[in-house]
Formats: sequence, structure tokens, C-alpha cells
Amino acid sequence: AVVSTQSAITAGEMSHNNYKNAARIFSNIPCDTWDNETISPLCVLVYASLCALASFNRKDFQKLLIENNNFKQYMDAQPTIRNFMFAFYNREYSAGLRALELLRSEFKLDLFLSPHVDNLFEKIRSESIKQYYSPYLTCDMNKMAEAFNTTIEDLELELMKLVADQPVRIDSHNKVLRASEDDEGSRIFENVLDLSLTYKQKTQALLVKSAILKAGLVIKAAVEEKPSTST
Repeated sequence: AVVSTQSAITAGEMSHNNYKNAARIFSNIPCDTWDNETISPLCVLVYASLCALASFNRKDFQKLLIENNNFKQYMDAQPTIRNFMFAFYNREYSAGLRALELLRSEFKLDLFLSPHVDNLFEKIRSESIKQYYSPYLTCDMNKMAEAFNTTIEDLELELMKLVADQPVRIDSHNKVLRASEDDEGSRIFENVLDLSLTYKQKTQALLVKSAILKAGLVIKAAVEEKPSTST
């Protein structure tokens, strides 16, 4: 009953285009106590993934999906979905968008998801572009156009819509996207914080590896190659 209730609530959020709330609820629907005959675990994974990609910033995406043990169970059961999710998380936006596009027609066969597919895909692309340039004070628009498989002219049109209400300006002459001076300090702080989180994760992994080695838990090869003998 819990899954059925949460699914119904989330469907309502999606019907009103409240994709962020929908993603939060879908990602926490228990995977190991399935009691719903009207929606499958695959649907929960797809709905949560698309809604999250369309509305979450990178930190929320990491915390609420990538590090969510419950949601990992959904992803592990569907490698195709998991792979394009991690492509976006690893900033491989071109690969992620290509993989997503291959699934567009399949997603449109879902009667509930179908009305949202085009809108979600558009939002996912926009959010990806924002995440691409947000860590930088200046960003080469030629490289950005290549990363998103588009022309510099079409990219500039996209950016005009995206940065209208952001502290970012387009240098059309030099084809560069620039952060405003007011935003420079906050961007530097965010970049340092992002790097520190990455360093912390790598350090924790090294500590675990070191503990395993000290405990003598490394399994060595039981069979060694024997020299060949001639007759």
C-alpha cells in the first residue's frame, strides 16, 4: 500500500509538471517491498531519472540519487538507464544526451510518460548546458557547441534563453560565455567545495583499501603458472 500511495502522489506531481517533487518521491519509493500492480520498478526508475535530470542541480543529483542506497537497487537492475544517469553525473553530457535520444520513442510508448517526454528532454538539455558552464568563469562556446552536438549559432540562441535571468553574459564577438564579476567569488567557492568533496571521496576509498590490506583480506592467486616441460 505504501508504494501505491507514493506512486499516486508522484503521478499527481508529474501531471502538474512538478518534476523536482516527483523525482524526490519516486527515488525513495521502497524497492525491496514492492506491492504495486499498476506501476513497475522500471517505470519508477525511468520517471525518477528523467524528472531528476530535468530539475536537480549536481549536488542534489548526487545526494538524492547516486548516493541513495534505495535508488541504487533500481539502477543496478537496469544497466542501460544506470549508464546514461552516470554519463550525466560524470559530466559526459554529449554521451548522456545521445543515449537518452535513443530511448525517446520507447518512452513515448508509455501512456503516462508520453505527454511529458518532449518537455522533460528539453529541460534535461537545458540543465545539462547550465551544469556544463557553471563551474567556469569563462567558457568557450565553440567547445560547448561541439560537446552538445550543435552549431555555434544554435547554441547562442539556446544560451540567450538560459542566461536571461542569470549573472552570465554572452560575448558574441569572441564566442565566450562569461560570469559576471558579482558571481565570480561564489563560483570560485563552489568550485573549491566541489573539489574538496571529490578529494574526500577519494581519500575515504584509499583508507578502506589500506584497512583491507592491513587486515590481510586481499585474495592472492591460488594457482601459479608452471614452466612448460619439453619431451
